[in-house]
Parts: sequence; C-alpha cells; structure tokens
Amino acid sequence: MFSILHVSDLHRSREEPVDNGSLIAALLADSDRYQGETPRVPPPDAIVVSGDLIQGARIGVADWQQSMRDQYEVAKGFLSMLCDRFLGGDKSRMVLIPGNHDVCWNTSFGSMEKVSATDYPGDLHWALTEPGSVFRWSWKEQALYRIRDAASYARRMDFYWDFIGDFYAGVDLPLPIDRSRGFQLFELCNRRIVVAAFDSIVGNDCFGYSGAIPRGAVGQCAIALRDANHSYDLRMAVWHHSIQGPPARTDYMDVSQVQEMIGHGFQLGLHGHQHIAATQTQLVHLDESRSMSVVSAGSLCAGARELPRGVNRQYNIIVIEDDFLRGRVHVREMGEGEQFSRKRNGAFLNGYVEISWQPKTDVMGRERDAQSDNSRRTVMAAEAAFKQGNPEQAVDLLRSVDTSAPGYARKLMTDALLSFSDWRQLASLLQSPQTVEESVLLVSALVESGDLEGAQDKLGEATGVDVGTRQALQSRIDTKRLMRQQ
Repeated sequence: MFSILHVSDLHRSREEPVDNGSLIAALLADSDRYQGETPRVPPPDAIVVSGDLIQGARIGVADWQQSMRDQYEVAKGFLSMLCDRFLGGDKSRMVLIPGNHDVCWNTSFGSMEKVSATDYPGDLHWALTEPGSVFRWSWKEQALYRIRDAASYARRMDFYWDFIGDFYAGVDLPLPIDRSRGFQLFELCNRRIVVAAFDSIVGNDCFGYSGAIPRGAVGQCAIALRDANHSYDLRMAVWHHSIQGPPARTDYMDVSQVQEMIGHGFQLGLHGHQHIAATQTQLVHLDESRSMSVVSAGSLCAGARELPRGVNRQYNIIVIEDDFLRGRVHVREMGEGEQFSRKRNGAFLNGYVEISWQPKTDVMGRERDAQSDNSRRTVMAAEAAFKQGNPEQAVDLLRSVDTSAPGYARKLMTDALLSFSDWRQLASLLQSPQTVEESVLLVSALVESGDLEGAQDKLGEATGVDVGTRQALQSRIDTKRLMRQQ
C-alpha cells in the first residue's frame, strides 16, 4: 500500500487563527489513531497540498507586500515541519500547487485601469468571457476594468513562485521548477507513480475567480511524460479549483480540462477549493472507456465563515492498493479539543470510501504492465550499449532489471560481465545456476575471483557437466591451489 496525506486550503482564518505547532501536534496525534484503525491506514509516504497556501492581502491594506511575505514564512514553517515529521525531510515527496488565495490581488489590481462607460465594448459579455480577455468586471463597483500592464499583471504570482523556488532549492525533481510551464512533475513510490501538479489560476485575480489551467499545459505534460520513456503504474493529477458548483457561482474550473487529462491516461485527480471532502468519477469514452477518480479535500485551516454549513476543518489520507487500480479515501475531521478523527456522516459514514479507476491498456485494448514495459526498455538500451562497445554501461542499466530468472536479460548481463572480466559480479549473478553452461561459468568465475573453496563446492553440485569439462575445471582449481601454496 502507498499512502498520501492530502491537505488543502491552508489559508488561516483571521477570526479563528491556528498556529503551526497546534496543527502539527493535532496531525501527529491523529496519525497515532488512524494507524490502529480497521481497515489499516499506513503512515503517509507522500504529501499533496492542493493549493491556497496563504490567505492573501486585501486590496489597499497597509504594507501588503510585507503581509504576503510574512504569510509565506508561516506557510514555509508549517510545510517544513510537516515534511520533517512525516517524510523525514524529503521534499521530493511533497507536492505543492497554487490556489486562488496565492494570487496577489494588490499586484493584479495595480496592473488594471477602470474603463470609462463611453468606452465599453459593444458586446460586453463576449469581451469579458472570450479566451485571454483583458477585461474584468467589478460587481462591487458595477464597473469595467481593463488590464493595462500585462507584464505587471503576470507578476501577481511572484510571491508564490519565489516561495516555491526557495522551498524546492536543491531538490531533485523530474523537471526543474518552471513558473511559466503550467505544471510541475513529481515521482513517487520508486517511480511507480507520477504526479502532474497543474496551475489552475489562469485569469484568476481580484475580479476573476474561475479556475483554468494554461492552454496547452495538459498536452505539454503528456508530451513530457511520453519523452520520459518510462511507464508508470499510476498517473495522478493535482489542481486547485473544484470542477462543479451551483449556477450562480463562477469560481470553478471547466471539467473539459479534467477530461483532457483522462484522455492522456491520468487515473486519479486531487483538488481542493470547495472546503469539503468528496469523491466522484469522471469518464471519457474513446475507443474504450477511461476513468479518473476525482477526490477533493476540505480546508485544513479555514474558519467557520469560510466553511460550508455543518463542515469542520478536514484533511484526507488516500491509501492506494498494491495493484494501483483502487484505493480508499479516509476523511479526517476536526472535532472537540481541535483534534482530528474519522468523519462519520454523508458519504463517509464509515470514515472512508473506496475508489477505483480503469487500468491502462495498449492499442489492442490489452492491460499494460508498467514494470514489464520499463524492463523491456532497459534491456533494449543495455543491448544497444553492449553492441556499441560499452559493456559497463550495459551492466549499470541491467541492475534495475530482474536477472534472477532465465531470459535474455540474464544472458545479456552474463555476456557483458564476461567481456570485461568482472568475475566477482558474475559469480554473484550465477550463484544459482540454471543451465549447465551457467554452472561451468560459475565455477570459472569463482576460480578467477580466488574463491577456490566455493569453486570446489559448486563443481561438486554441478550436474550434467561432461567428464572432460569437469576434469578441466578441477585441474584449474588444483593449479590455483598449488600456486597459492608456493
């Protein structure tokens, strides 16, 4: 099993503030509880934070720049403590994405100008809703604004990205952090899981609340994964905004972007924003049906005014089964004494729900085995290296492949080790010989590496070796012994 601690919406309530120490203590105490529950909930192997790391600064507040920096310092302290306590400080297993609260309203507002009523576009609705529109509507003022300084507007996320650059400094990730790419990549569970962390804040500012992933980012992510030449047992996507809501609300993301992820093989999606835990299944019908299990997390830090009616602070533990095709979402909710325990209402009467998704298939509709795909690629690369006269590289590549069973990988490793006379490693590889040829090679490797007693024992155990070869091997052992005695 692989366990993910999924938290979201860390923005601190001004009316009901919570400090880092209290949060960490409550999460640690709850981990003691859930590890003893049935079904078993293992401690987290990774952490996903699906956006809204800070509350942000209202327009016009004094020294809003310092307020933003101070809030990110608090977030850094919490996330560092969380990583240290649950992941041993390994930040490569902590996935962070931005949310709408991470957008600096003061920066975005400063890049805009109010439009005179006489200059309103003829089709105001289209001007506001067309892709990439520079117009924004203020309901409070009943006025139209226009982005006049695109460069300044683009800097509305600088506080977030400066924080991210500092947080991941020196951390080995599949791709370097890039604030303009629209996604970041993380690998978990010994490269069996890949997580694409998407920015869903395109067009999000002091007047625009809907979520959107940059156009083309999902496709570029799919290309990057194809170029990685590695198969994953599970493709996960993370974004911030919810994908459904009431008609009067405008702060969710177009579900078509999630459907595009599904079309590219993503099977599990995590998000936040709506401040309540929920699960749903999204389907895309191509030549075959593909599905994504979509999981939202409640807010870890929001106050009562920001939470839906009857909902408390929450977080999720997502347990992925060993087949990477199903799992469970355990929802933890804060109650008395500001302590977390199992949520026991709604869809989570038992404290958890089961989720599943469809397996990856090839063009023929057959289920694909990611580990077999990766082994096949590695063997092909090792074969190419060996033929190009680089047997050491071939051996290095084949170390990640199972060479204990009969097959081409084992034969290729044997030939490569023989080519540069690595007798000790060859003897280790052939310790349990599976053919007569391997028995002969094993005895020879032990002789050459100086383990004469081991060679004698293996020669005695060898079956099927013809008399002439056995005599020749015994002669080599005896000769080596004589030379050692001189």
